[in-house]
Amino acid sequence: MRTNTQEAVLSAYIASIGKRTPRDAAQDAAELCRLATSLNRLNEIACNSGLTERQERQKQNLQTRVKAVLEHAGLVLNHFESDPRGYAVYLDLPDGSYNSFGGRESGYGIGR
Repeated sequence: MRTNTQEAVLSAYIASIGKRTPRDAAQDAAELCRLATSLNRLNEIACNSGLTERQERQKQNLQTRVKAVLEHAGLVLNHFESDPRGYAVYLDLPDGSYNSFGGRESGYGIGR
């Protein structure tokens, strides 16, 4: 799914929760997509050649930042995925929507 579409969907969910204004929701969604894309890039590097210590720290920092943005936006993290063929971050959306073959249990994936 294209990043703009993911941003729009996430922004709508964040705004619907009511904790953020539409503008703040759009900024949170853009930040989440950017962080998830960075995580996916590190997953590709890890798969191809392994991560250096610096890249491992960077991955941990990105995951921490994703958790902080999700908490701020009122969304719930389902899990992080390290397989570069899929999404890097999976969320539990309020209505149970999902976009992967894993179904509702896997959640809504972002970061490709």
